[in-house]
Amino acid sequence: MGVMRYEPAILHPRDGHGSMMDRAYLSLKRDIIELVRPPGQNFTESDVAGALGLSKTPVREALARLHRDGLVTPLPRAGYVVSPITLGDAADLCDMRTLLQGEAAALTAARGLPSDRLDRLIELSVDDGYGELGGPHLDMRLRENYESEAIVANGCGNERLTASIVDVFDEIERIVRLAVRLSPSMPPSRIDERKAIVDAIVARDPEAARSAMRRRTLSARREIVDALTTSHAVTSTPILLPQSTDLA
Repeated sequence: MGVMRYEPAILHPRDGHGSMMDRAYLSLKRDIIELVRPPGQNFTESDVAGALGLSKTPVREALARLHRDGLVTPLPRAGYVVSPITLGDAADLCDMRTLLQGEAAALTAARGLPSDRLDRLIELSVDDGYGELGGPHLDMRLRENYESEAIVANGCGNERLTASIVDVFDEIERIVRLAVRLSPSMPPSRIDERKAIVDAIVARDPEAARSAMRRRTLSARREIVDALTTSHAVTSTPILLPQSTDLA
């Protein structure tokens, strides 16, 4: 069976391998993405070191890396805070996802997929569990969705494009999990949109694949933004009059 070169973080097992810094980084990153450590939570190096049974040095290095990722922000003499999720960031990531995945789908359709990857993609396109996206099956649904998307991304033949797409998956997963918390329903069109992408790849039709992926990602953008706008933090924020740009 073919192996994906680039995989979203959700598909990586928490196996405890790697350096102590790697273990601290991956553990903290998953806790932040999975909202175990929600946006706005404060913590210290000592908190993390104690929870993971590690010394402060690898934890400090892991936190510096997470800061570069934009997931945590250091506070002067007060530890760290988990970075917020904003509508602007969510919209930007969704737009990038649309651009990148649309092109990857077209390239993958033109190239074709190995039979084992194609069979798995077809298998993942079937989902009879309409209704709730959230709930006890959320992790399984997310893993299957990102596996499906990663098969398409890895099939495009452009490693830089694939790596960029997987980076977006890792950034957007936290946003998706928050959106699902706010609005757990799953639109019935979700599976039809996914199947249209697979059908176009099977047919080796690049334009149809690009269009189908664009429809799917734009629908996801609407779902995510609509869900985030139901948050009390958004609905209770005062709306200000924009400053005039007219010249005196």
